[in-house]
Amino acid sequence: MGKSKKIIIGSVAGVTAAAVGVSGFLLWKNHQKKSTADGIAYVSSVSDINTAAATVSDLRFSGVVEPQETKEIKIDTSKTISEVSVKEGDHVEAGDALFTYDIASMKLELEQGNVEIERMQNEIASSQQQITQLESEKKSASADDKLSYTTQIQSLQTDIAKTQYDIKTKQIELDKLQNTIDNAVVKADFAGTVQSLKTVEQLQSDGGDVIMKIMSDGEYRVKCVASEQNLYMLSKDETMTLSSRTDGTTWTGTISEIGTEPVSNDQSAMYYSSSDDMTTASKYPFYVTLDSGDGLMLGQHLLVSPSDGDAVEKSGIWLYTGYVVTEEDGTSYVWATDQKDRLEKRKVEVGQTDDIMGDCEIVSGLKESDKIAYPSDSYQEGMKTTTNPEEATPEEDSDTDGSDDNSVEPDLEESGYLDENGNLINDGEFLDEGDAGADGSEDAASNDSSADGEAIGEVGDTADSEISAADSADTEEGGAADGN
Repeated sequence: MGKSKKIIIGSVAGVTAAAVGVSGFLLWKNHQKKSTADGIAYVSSVSDINTAAATVSDLRFSGVVEPQETKEIKIDTSKTISEVSVKEGDHVEAGDALFTYDIASMKLELEQGNVEIERMQNEIASSQQQITQLESEKKSASADDKLSYTTQIQSLQTDIAKTQYDIKTKQIELDKLQNTIDNAVVKADFAGTVQSLKTVEQLQSDGGDVIMKIMSDGEYRVKCVASEQNLYMLSKDETMTLSSRTDGTTWTGTISEIGTEPVSNDQSAMYYSSSDDMTTASKYPFYVTLDSGDGLMLGQHLLVSPSDGDAVEKSGIWLYTGYVVTEEDGTSYVWATDQKDRLEKRKVEVGQTDDIMGDCEIVSGLKESDKIAYPSDSYQEGMKTTTNPEEATPEEDSDTDGSDDNSVEPDLEESGYLDENGNLINDGEFLDEGDAGADGSEDAASNDSSADGEAIGEVGDTADSEISAADSADTEEGGAADGN
């Protein structure tokens, strides 16, 4: 065997050993470090979601003055209204007549019912007299006739019991009728103003039963509407400032109720401090009870905004608390992007909190130029990130166990040692210059002991790898592969 042949065989052996060594190193490396999770996480710039400059006092809502109580007055559709005693806009006191049912037919029905009861009572009296007469005759009757007398008496007693039941039933009907007559005049329960009065003809055409509304006197409240994006920033008993649209007069009050049912679009006029498009958002009512309604009128429109007397002074970075994950030991972190735009757990220090706004101060660990993701159970460190929500992987499509047998370290894949399937490539580049003859590649390609048909590259080329000096393997001749 010639010297050149020995060099070639030695080169092939060196390539094979290098391939095995690098493959082992990569397997160990992937075993030691968590595989890159599947999926793409959506991230936002901290500067875009920093709430330090956006306070609840920036919000402005449209409100309308209304009474504390509004009652719908309904009619009994089985009855006829004979008279309406008020007009729309009239002021009424408690006990004032609103309308009257027609009771003429009711009185006639009541009289007829009383006559019917009297007739049935007479029937009972007559039956009782007959029973007395039959019992007297039965005493002197023969044994054969006594059975007949007994049967007649029992029949009369049954008739009496039935008639007594009919009397009770009829009396209940008459009592109800009498109550209706006594309450034929429907009266106001409290002092207020008549609104939305309908005529009898309108009620008949609409098919409804609400003839009017009474808005109470006294204290006012303001009905407002907030979008679903802003509703969470409000809380019950929160102090609000209300301003006139014309002269700047202000009032104060507190939120007494926050509705859970969305209102229709025609009631949802709002004012926004931001440029966000809220036209597709659902809107919910909330109510402000006024400390004083002096100078206000029913139906007056106001501008409503949270008072800033209790607002927290904010500077630096503030995030909604949902972005921050707190461990059992008290340490906190956020899901942030690293220098390679991969997801990582970034430890942060939390300072003050604002319970009204629902955000907290980030003392350290983040810069405004950083990007973070809202926490998800599917997130794994090493996951790719994007600022385009359309590119993000839905949570159900993400790898939840954080493992993938085919995944590789991204830096190793990009270095050129592994292809997209995790296979070792460019094996021949591990040879130093001079380790094989010029014809080594041809002979090695025909040798069955080669790792694959492309294991040996150009033998005269210098290896250009990205493996660090600490991780590099010595070649058969004692040379070391240069690492970057």
